[in-house]
Amino acid sequence: MRKRKSDPRPDLPEGFLDGVWEDPQESRQGGRPQPVSLPARRTSSESRIGRADPEIGLRIDSTLSRSDASQRLEVTELGGAVVRLDQAENAPAKVERLYTFHEKPVLTPSGKASAGEGRDWGIVQRHPVRWILGMGGVVVVLIVAVFLLLPLINSTNAPKKDPNAVVLTVEEEEEVEGMEALDQLLAQLPEAMQIFRAYAQASLADDVVPLIKNGRAMEETLRRHWDPLRMPSSWAPAADSVWSVQKLSGQAYGMLEVELPEHQKSIAYFTRQDGRLVMDWKATAAFGTAPFTRLAEGKGDASEIRGEISTADYYSAAWPEDRFRSFRLTSPDRETSLWCYVRIGDAAEAGLAPLFNQGEILGESVSSLKITLRLERGAPESLPNQWLIGEVLHTDWATR
Repeated sequence: MRKRKSDPRPDLPEGFLDGVWEDPQESRQGGRPQPVSLPARRTSSESRIGRADPEIGLRIDSTLSRSDASQRLEVTELGGAVVRLDQAENAPAKVERLYTFHEKPVLTPSGKASAGEGRDWGIVQRHPVRWILGMGGVVVVLIVAVFLLLPLINSTNAPKKDPNAVVLTVEEEEEVEGMEALDQLLAQLPEAMQIFRAYAQASLADDVVPLIKNGRAMEETLRRHWDPLRMPSSWAPAADSVWSVQKLSGQAYGMLEVELPEHQKSIAYFTRQDGRLVMDWKATAAFGTAPFTRLAEGKGDASEIRGEISTADYYSAAWPEDRFRSFRLTSPDRETSLWCYVRIGDAAEAGLAPLFNQGEILGESVSSLKITLRLERGAPESLPNQWLIGEVLHTDWATR
């Protein structure tokens, strides 16, 4: 069977679209073809919705008006449980707002009695010129009074004066020479070396008298206590000897540090007297009215003793700590020591206390100092080498 060219569905067997279809299997087997009945083909007119069928249910159409819907829709009350709302009450009518205009009052100047915060806020009141001048005068008086009282205020805050310093000022009654004397001594090193060479080579006390301070008054003392150095005529101080200048006992002094034979060191003290340079023999020789060996035995004249003093903490029943301060006095050759005590509150304690408090602010500590003392014997139960400090003669070995 040949298909038609105009067949719209070539994949379907012939006669399918016409409603009759022959079974090809039976045709191959030689049997008689039996036609197969299919449903009639639906036409386009039959597929339309608008066919004349009876309408069932509620139809919703855009062309239906509101009046038609109210006529066709019937509301049935079921059980009587329908709640119907009352008709809303009308709101009261708004009251028209009335505006009242008031004229702003005119501010009039008022007196001092009627001035107040609520009424005159922000109003600047001008003061009389006399009142301004009076206040200025009061301020000036207060400033002047503060400046006048400032020294009194500072004196109360200032540290109290050490009474020890006052005592030292009384001891040093001689006028202290100025910087000119120190500058003059600095330039006299060659002269000091020449004087010391003559002193070291001298063999008689009469040769020493013109070289030392107060030589004529000390002739008898020199003959009794002077010990010659016996240096040869060829000896002279080294050129690199140390020369320093400072104030000792309220007077300008120069100190010459020289090296003697056998590497012995000696310090010679020099000062100016009657316009010329002289040597202080007592300070140079560390003169004492009694040797330390005699003082250690509780004997000898202790009216003028030179040594190195340091603080100590050795007390006994004869020297209780609540009444005395303890010190240790060492000989210039550092071979012999004495226990020395000073009464608390005496002038001697006032002279010793500032010597060991000089480095209190800077945190320094002084181990020992050169000093010249007048010693006295203590209680009978004291040990032989225990002495009472009667007076501080000099804060160094130099004389006045």
